[in-house]
Amino acid sequence: MKPAAAEEQFAHIPLIEGLLKEGKPLFVSPDLLASIPKKDLALIPTREEALTAVQDPASFYRLQRGKHFSAIILSPYTGSMKLADSLLSSPLWTLSDVFPVGYLFRPVGSPSWRLPKSESLEQIHPDPAERAAWLISTAANLIPLGKRDEAEQLLALAATTRKQPSLLLSTRASLAAYRGQWNEAMILAKESLGKDSVNAAARTIHVRALIECGRGDEALEQALRLVEKSPNQESLFLLARAANASNDREEEISALKRLVVLGAKENQPLGASLTYLGQAYAKNGERGEALRTFQRAIQSPELTDDQRKMIKELMDHISLEMH
Repeated sequence: MKPAAAEEQFAHIPLIEGLLKEGKPLFVSPDLLASIPKKDLALIPTREEALTAVQDPASFYRLQRGKHFSAIILSPYTGSMKLADSLLSSPLWTLSDVFPVGYLFRPVGSPSWRLPKSESLEQIHPDPAERAAWLISTAANLIPLGKRDEAEQLLALAATTRKQPSLLLSTRASLAAYRGQWNEAMILAKESLGKDSVNAAARTIHVRALIECGRGDEALEQALRLVEKSPNQESLFLLARAANASNDREEEISALKRLVVLGAKENQPLGASLTYLGQAYAKNGERGEALRTFQRAIQSPELTDDQRKMIKELMDHISLEMH
């Protein structure tokens, strides 16, 4: 959702370095661990601890009781949002800052985040294009936190610069999508792609909106283009959803198989992906493959008891059909 220039301009590393200089334990989301100098790794949870903590807030709070983190930095990637939501409602933590690469939480009593004033932003970011990128990327990170009105105010400020038009439109499309206004999201995302055809965020929202608006074949066509340019977990899952909406079972299975392979390579939890793949096999009449896939899914440690119960019921149903 952010242009490459903005990623470089507003790097999270100086913030992490400043916090590490305090010499106190710090929690960072798994994708930010590469930014930590080796000499400071003792202050940071391991990758395995971080992965478990962002997916399961209860694990984070257990870790916190032992480590006593002085601050938490989360990136806006989907995997961190469960923990971000939990921290927002926690009496122990306050959202201290929101910036283009993520969120800073500090112990309660620290100053809370407030909308920046336009005058101070003009002083910090005098270049209009740079300021627009900062405003839009920060707004994009406010949206999944439920701070939609604040996001809208930052986008209105960004619009006054007349810079970053595609990014502005795709973030407005994201805001419309979070509000369930799928037709508006579809129009805005298409307009964004008209200004920049390689805007992956715009194409992602466009695919989601097309699915929600019942236009499965168009969604599949756009999802294939997205995966061709950006083959990652989000785009492959979206391709599977689009294929399902278009009733293309073979493409759905292919996308989910690629998703499982990529997830295993990146040490991501596979339970959900394997469950979807098993269901896709079952719908396609491939009962043996469905059972084998469900068997793998049920062994995934992150699944809840209810999820395992559902998979067992599906397996029992398939076994009955086979006899």
